[in-house]
Amino acid sequence: MTGSDKTRNTWRRTGRIAAALGVISSVAMVPLASSQVVSASTKTTISIAFSPSYVFDTTGLATEFYTQVRTQFEKLHPGVTVQFVQLPGSYNDIISKLSLLYRNSSSAPDVAEMPSGQIGLFASTGYFAPLNSYLKSTTWWNKFPAVVQSEGTFGGKVYAVDQGENVSAMLYNVKMFKKAGIPVPWKPKTMADVLAAAKKIKAALPSVVPLWLEGSTGSGAGGALQGVNNLIVGTTAPTIYDAATKKWVVDSPGIRQALKFYSQVYSARLGASVTDLFSPSALTAPLTLFQQGKLAMAVGSNFYTGNWTKFISAPYWPQAAQTMAVTPIPTYAGQGSGIASTLGGWDFAMSSVSRNKALTFQLINLMENEQFSIESANWAGFVSPNKSYWNLPSYTNFAPSQKLFAQILPSATLTPTGADYSAWVQGMGEATGAIIQNPSTTVDQAVSILKSYVTNQLGSSNVETIK
Repeated sequence: MTGSDKTRNTWRRTGRIAAALGVISSVAMVPLASSQVVSASTKTTISIAFSPSYVFDTTGLATEFYTQVRTQFEKLHPGVTVQFVQLPGSYNDIISKLSLLYRNSSSAPDVAEMPSGQIGLFASTGYFAPLNSYLKSTTWWNKFPAVVQSEGTFGGKVYAVDQGENVSAMLYNVKMFKKAGIPVPWKPKTMADVLAAAKKIKAALPSVVPLWLEGSTGSGAGGALQGVNNLIVGTTAPTIYDAATKKWVVDSPGIRQALKFYSQVYSARLGASVTDLFSPSALTAPLTLFQQGKLAMAVGSNFYTGNWTKFISAPYWPQAAQTMAVTPIPTYAGQGSGIASTLGGWDFAMSSVSRNKALTFQLINLMENEQFSIESANWAGFVSPNKSYWNLPSYTNFAPSQKLFAQILPSATLTPTGADYSAWVQGMGEATGAIIQNPSTTVDQAVSILKSYVTNQLGSSNVETIK
């Protein structure tokens, strides 16, 4: 498998929010290896649906992870067989296949590996069972930060528990910063500090891209998660979806502050090229640009550093630990916690029609133990949701800055959920894309692009302006 193959899942870990659209292909309810087919005399079967190629960094790691889970669970529960329901393909393929499976109680998997952004939609249809009564007896649920617990909670009921999270931060090349006269370790307090650093990089190293800031429609919700949303949640008006009014925000001081920053970056030619930003592989482009010495800093994800390790080798960069450093994204004016980051991940949910819910939950319980939680974090580029694991060497030593990413998590902001979010994402992508392509685009014009698109898609009664 080539390096590009191993980074092909450009935002597999981000919990992309999108409508459950696309062609629904067949779903094979089979083990990963034919040699592991279970006997027909099995008394009880617990099925688990997961992606063999999208969530984890490589197909081999997904195979190893779920095979270990099955082996341990079947040993703990003699007479029980864990059946794999593989969901190959893209994010939309996974959601479409899960939707098809859950429409029929006879094919509904007992457990599903689920992107956080779709939990509310599936729970509202009655596909998932509440887990509150089962969580009371666990040793790990109270170790999840409140923001993580709320990820799968709707109407006071918990419908899914987190497998792993993604947060964002500023990643930067220490050597380039030193050459530009920027003190390291670098600790920007405001977005103005980030802009000032980019300008110093441009002056000292004109052949280097000063700042990678994701934009445009090419990367969909993944691009918003790693780009503009990080800026919005760090502003003085961080709302994207107003839960009180149940409306999508298309104009606010926060959105204007974020778009102003885009304008400042791209009008000063501090960002990457249009070609790179509009590429289908834009979300993983910084991995290679950093390694090639062509990029100084990026608003990026915690999965970056893991991809440079020898274990993942996608692409392996032995000098990464000495060359790169990470610091939190500051809030717009240094207000609040001083840390801005989006939060999105993948979760485990239980079918409402599972015939043996107590036993099914025990499978989820097993996957939340120390071994499997840390393996998920390391092998899929996650932050473990369990804060008691954040200081363990098996997690912190896997890749650079693991502990710092974990420290960011409690201050991160959950990404909105629901199919309508895809319309907001598209509108915002067109707004940021307009600025990238034509830096003379004003903030008013960019806001108008966002407002026009989302209003046309969702209707005027479903959008609002915050003054």
